[in-house]
Amino acid sequence: MQGRFGAIALVLGIGLIGPTLATYAQEKEKGDRVAGTVQLINKETKTILVSGEANNKQMQVAYDEKTKITMDNKDATIEDVQNGRRVICIGHNNDKGQLHAERCDVRPAS
Repeated sequence: MQGRFGAIALVLGIGLIGPTLATYAQEKEKGDRVAGTVQLINKETKTILVSGEANNKQMQVAYDEKTKITMDNKDATIEDVQNGRRVICIGHNNDKGQLHAERCDVRPAS
């Protein structure tokens, strides 16, 4: 009898925790995000200084040859990333406190 209750509790626990873990995994898969206005581009260090939209906090975004850059849903280059333009960059934070961008979408200046 106690074994049956233990099994039921285990199944219920897995049923409640499973969806939460799946949601967490999906969020981590999407990566970290920086959105805002380009303030400075340093091609020597391959970094972009972005001023955040919500809190005006400045973040450094690192890019490399693997970073996919788009503009108006078309392939673009780092030349299209210009001061005053909005960007949305997706990637993962590195050990330097920068977002290492896997993707950057360039938007028209606001």
